[in-house]
Amino acid sequence: MKRREFLQASGVGLAAMALTRVSGLAAELADQKKRVGLIGSGWYGKIDLLRLIQVAPVDVVSLCDVDRRTLAEAADIVASRQLSKKKPRSSPNTRGSISLTSGSAVGVTFIGGSVP
Repeated sequence: MKRREFLQASGVGLAAMALTRVSGLAAELADQKKRVGLIGSGWYGKIDLLRLIQVAPVDVVSLCDVDRRTLAEAADIVASRQLSKKKPRSSPNTRGSISLTSGSAVGVTFIGGSVP
């Protein structure tokens, strides 16, 4: 099977599964508060995270960025915007900084350069 055929076949299957479960899954997820972590808390990552806080019941528990000043600023802003007012755990190193449990999401923001 060629790559294109695989993607087409899997896309049709995923779409069919999604359409049958969308309403029930959306209602189920809407009632649960998700734990969220972000790797890359620069402008794009921060904007995406703040928008998520506005539209979904989330608890931001962890931030990671190599720039310590950007990381500290993002942690302060997130703490002021989320309902719990808790400051998320902050780390300049991804190793061990994002340890979430089930019902969690991690966002990774990367702008510029290349990813191997």
